[in-house]
Amino acid sequence: MTAPRLIDVAEAAGVSRATASRVLAGTPRNVDPELARRVEEAANRLGYQPNHSARALRTGETGTIGVVLPTLANPYFVQLADAIAQHVRAAGGTLVVSDAANDTAIEAEQIDTLLSGRVDGLFVVPVSAGASGPAIRDAARRRPVVLFDRWAEESGTVAVTLDNAAAVRLLVDHLEGIGRHRIALVADQASSAGAERVAAFTAAQGPDATTILLPDFTTDAGRTAARRIIERRDRIDAVVCGADVLAVGLVSTLHRSSVAVPGEIAVTGFDDTEMLKLLDPPITSIRHPLSAMAERGLALLQAPGRERAERVERFAPQLVVRASTDES
Repeated sequence: MTAPRLIDVAEAAGVSRATASRVLAGTPRNVDPELARRVEEAANRLGYQPNHSARALRTGETGTIGVVLPTLANPYFVQLADAIAQHVRAAGGTLVVSDAANDTAIEAEQIDTLLSGRVDGLFVVPVSAGASGPAIRDAARRRPVVLFDRWAEESGTVAVTLDNAAAVRLLVDHLEGIGRHRIALVADQASSAGAERVAAFTAAQGPDATTILLPDFTTDAGRTAARRIIERRDRIDAVVCGADVLAVGLVSTLHRSSVAVPGEIAVTGFDDTEMLKLLDPPITSIRHPLSAMAERGLALLQAPGRERAERVERFAPQLVVRASTDES
């Protein structure tokens, strides 16, 4: 039997989830006392227990959490922010989202702007593994900061990420299992995620493996990679893309060049964003446990400072196989 959820309490009390959240978070502003009583009675009757993050948010200054993303142009980061937002809302708080435009200078400005707005804590998905650290380290002296999905060197705080090496092994093992042994990787190296994926691929395939490094994760970059792959198509029968947006650009260009996917070249993405299901063929990818990562990240954000000592906590990936690597 699963534990009762906030939505179960709301339905039992005959109120909206938002109303139940405000009452149980201890911030029942503008809630009719009778409705508040019904929520509390329903929670007691169902045995609902608010999580640690909800209790912590009640002691915060504003109940507002910030998140700085590398870019909102990548659907994966929107999906990531939504996972965080769901947990923040369930804890009775509010999430404010900021876009760094893939620029570390803008990233530093956005971090400062959010902190000046008196957020209780901050999630950052660093633009650069090497260059984002100083601004994050300064921020961590002012407010609780947790890095999400990526880490940055000398950031001074904890990072909650995917186990990228395990994810690459899943993809390579899958492709080799369907008889594809001439595998290429398309990725970036500026972010920690990209660098880890390149390192894991090189470890799995050897230093002579085909690796196409790009300056960023965009569909245009994926198209550029596709043109390079087409020039070497006799040496490549599968491609691992370090992001879904790369896979989308790559597959569309292969199609226009009459290269069959997966007939001639099998293709994988990496983030399992919703758009992959809508393509022809749907694209195999790696699913991040974003909800579990967000829950852990929020708990760390609200924990005592010593629990945010600089380190990386990694979560297990899941392989999602679709038609781009499955000819059956």
